[in-house]
Amino acid sequence: MAAGDAIVICTAGEKRKQCMNLEAVYELRERLETAAVAGVNLIQEDFRLKRAVQQMEPYAKASPVFQKIYGMAGKLLTPECEDRAGVLLDTLGLLDAVLCTQGTAGAEGEMKEPDRFLSGGETYQQVSYGRLAAVLEAFRGTGGGRYAVIRDAHEEDPDIFSDYRMKYWMVRALGDSYGELAEMVAGWLVKEGDLVIPLLKKGFVPDGKREMARRIEVMEQIAGSRENEFYRYAAKEGKKEIKEAALLALRHDLSNAELLLDYQKSEKGKCKEAAMKALSYMDGEETAGFWKARMEKKPEETAGYLEPSDRDWAGDLIADALEKLLAAGIPETDCEELKKGKETKEDRAKERAKAKEEQENYKRKLKLLWNAAAGKRSEKICGCYEKIYQIMPKEVPSVLSQSVIRSCDPSLCALAEEMYRRYGDEFLEPVFLASVLTATAEETYERFHEFLKPDGILRKLTGKKQDATGVLYGFAKIVYREDEGKYGITLEEMNSPVRDREVNRWIPGGIDLRWYPLLLNYPGRFATGRRNSYSMYRNYYDWMVAKLYRPDVEDLQEPYGRFFYEGALRLTPTTDGIQMMKRCGWKNYTGLLSACVTDGNSIPSYLIRSLLSELPMTNQELADELDQMIQQRKGKVTNGITIMEHWRDGLLSGVPVEKL
Repeated sequence: MAAGDAIVICTAGEKRKQCMNLEAVYELRERLETAAVAGVNLIQEDFRLKRAVQQMEPYAKASPVFQKIYGMAGKLLTPECEDRAGVLLDTLGLLDAVLCTQGTAGAEGEMKEPDRFLSGGETYQQVSYGRLAAVLEAFRGTGGGRYAVIRDAHEEDPDIFSDYRMKYWMVRALGDSYGELAEMVAGWLVKEGDLVIPLLKKGFVPDGKREMARRIEVMEQIAGSRENEFYRYAAKEGKKEIKEAALLALRHDLSNAELLLDYQKSEKGKCKEAAMKALSYMDGEETAGFWKARMEKKPEETAGYLEPSDRDWAGDLIADALEKLLAAGIPETDCEELKKGKETKEDRAKERAKAKEEQENYKRKLKLLWNAAAGKRSEKICGCYEKIYQIMPKEVPSVLSQSVIRSCDPSLCALAEEMYRRYGDEFLEPVFLASVLTATAEETYERFHEFLKPDGILRKLTGKKQDATGVLYGFAKIVYREDEGKYGITLEEMNSPVRDREVNRWIPGGIDLRWYPLLLNYPGRFATGRRNSYSMYRNYYDWMVAKLYRPDVEDLQEPYGRFFYEGALRLTPTTDGIQMMKRCGWKNYTGLLSACVTDGNSIPSYLIRSLLSELPMTNQELADELDQMIQQRKGKVTNGITIMEHWRDGLLSGVPVEKL
């Protein structure tokens, strides 16, 4: 059918005789196709395209879909359009979709369900353009404001991200100038699994920019050693960040040992470091010999490279370096020679300062080497725990906990039991974690639940309050993954709350549900604690409890809601705390705004404004809460009353919270 043929379109369901000739629409498509062949850089100089766009103006006034086409085509002609190629393709796609509706097609035979798999292996999802439009616009735009749009869409309407058109933009987003957005999307792509690998390879440019490096990082998390040939290609041809990412990805395949030995000789800077890090995962006599020679020359620096390795040769090298340092002994800081050997007081003070510096330097080296022991399980390294404990008792239990999580080797679990038998609650955390990973959920609960009971049997027998710190620090490393339906264990410490914690190992037996009443009613649950901002929880304990929440267990909803509500009243409410209450179906939010005011001289208006947007209450209820706080604080505070009155009056007059 030629572009000039008499084609008319009438809107279905409308009783009108006036119809629309589509000749101008076909002309616009023809001009856009010509521009695509000529190159997008010449679009602004194409007067024929400008005329075709102008001819679309009457159509835009007649139909929303033509208004959309008119706006997209007009954007192509503006100097501000940063992604002309993307906008051009989208405009052509929408034009073709509209024009296809004006034709008919048919064939003889029985109708069959179309193939729902694309050439890349991904499943085709039929999602309307209207649902995609806002997110696509955010992906194509610039600036940090797009982050919230894309994040919220992923939370509220995740199905749209299964659309093949969206996956293209997700891969493109790996090179986004806004780093947080790129990292967030990278995490989503990892969860897509093998189906997204063809898209990551398509259009890969080894001399490209950060996007290509992130493609490799996503790919290696999905495929591991299965894409080893691709990593080798990228390492050979890649530039800067691409080469660095590819060299690190070579760690997944032990056959790369010889290649990595060559790379660590030829490369410099970050690429050399990446090759060294990957080499620490390798096995074989040549690899072990290389690291042994390097350890003798630069023990502290080499230990840093070997920290992620779990190879037995690496454990033995760290153990040998520790034994050598222990044999040298801790430098003395106050001996008789220092007192008698110098003539003046100033000379003796200088010698003592020098000796103290040597002792601190010794402990620094010892600590650096010991931190590299985490995750190692060789017989030699296990034999160092007792000796290091005599010098650095606080550092040994934490390293043993990390080793149990990273390796879960029977020798390390047995070592945790032995150290706990000798030194008691100092090693409660590693022995608890060993039980969580190797015993049944019921066995772990029966053995350790008394530590969280205020009047447990241990207190009755000894007359002392049992130290629950080890068990609580163990729980701080446990998370429940709703999407996986199981518990995982991480390496993050309790004093380092982060939202997205990487699961290091899944817990085979899960967690006994009887732990929850003990955790939710633990005597120290309302302790004050530092938090990073109003968007985080009141204290570290809240954060620990929140990440253990099980939305699938109905009996936990009311206790969880009460826990966060009562805690907010005692201390300070936070937006995350209110979000948790809403997840639990909690209904009572009375008094939370008043609980924000802990300082007698001022009202935290920023926090209260954040909570007003989060609280599931009517304007009247929010106004009543503000009024109660105002009446209680009048005459007692100097800052904040005026803005509270302004917000109260605005709510009472019907102003939405978001417009206050």
